[in-house]
Amino acid sequence: MEDKGIKFNLVGTREAADFLRHNNYYFKLAAYRSLYPKIPQGKGAGKYQNLEFAYLKELSTIDMHTRYLIIRMCLDIEHAIKVRLIDSATHNQMEDGYEIVRQYFSKEDPNFYLLKTIRNHKSGEYCKDLIAKYYPYFPIWALVEVISFGDLLHLCAFYEKEYQCKIIPNNKLMNTVRDLRNAAAHSNCLLNQLGKKMDDSKQPNGLITAFVRQLNVVGQSSRHNNLQKNFSYDIVTLLYVYDYLIPGVSKKKRMVELHEFMHGRVVRNHDYFRGNNKITGTYVFLDKVIDKLAAKY
Repeated sequence: MEDKGIKFNLVGTREAADFLRHNNYYFKLAAYRSLYPKIPQGKGAGKYQNLEFAYLKELSTIDMHTRYLIIRMCLDIEHAIKVRLIDSATHNQMEDGYEIVRQYFSKEDPNFYLLKTIRNHKSGEYCKDLIAKYYPYFPIWALVEVISFGDLLHLCAFYEKEYQCKIIPNNKLMNTVRDLRNAAAHSNCLLNQLGKKMDDSKQPNGLITAFVRQLNVVGQSSRHNNLQKNFSYDIVTLLYVYDYLIPGVSKKKRMVELHEFMHGRVVRNHDYFRGNNKITGTYVFLDKVIDKLAAKY
């Protein structure tokens, strides 16, 4: 790290080695270097400018807390989707809860890939009784308990198409939430994407652009710039879906938690990031969005 220009003025080398031995590892910590520029030429060319080990350590810690919050929000979303889907099926006079599953397997899983996946989980302590009781003729309220989040979204899309109703806000947006959820669940680095823009072939979904515009907390330029960045766009999409699906009381509690996180742990060492626009610019944008949502409820 010293060879790459990373300094140890705020956190000494012994403390850094201890942190890497017990709390993190170099490959993961090094991912956050992408947020810092290198000296372009002359003495020290190729080394990082003004990059302290302490900055990388702090980013990794904030990233960890961010992942935990994302997972909790996604668990809320998954539960809300199941409630909406089962409630719709229960009150659907054309549906007994079994027929939609028979149709789903017949049309969407003719080779029984999903059923085989479910069967492979029959040894798991928390689902084996459900699988033993219903396999392979599941009612919808049992099926949703033994499939993945991605398969749940696929089932919802199928149900919506069959009965011309609305369970989830938008398939593309839910795929974004799914990808963010999976990244958080697998402990992937998220904050190292702060400065990364979407591919030129992609554009922010109109629902997300309108969502931020209606909050009226940032100007057009800020909205455009931040929604072109992968991390900012994904977080705002998560907030939009959460706002759409979650009941008022639960929503208020989570938004207050996000607000406290942004004004507490995230800025505990804010001096570390002064002058780094990739980090501070994203923070200011998301902070304004979250503050408005927290105040809204």
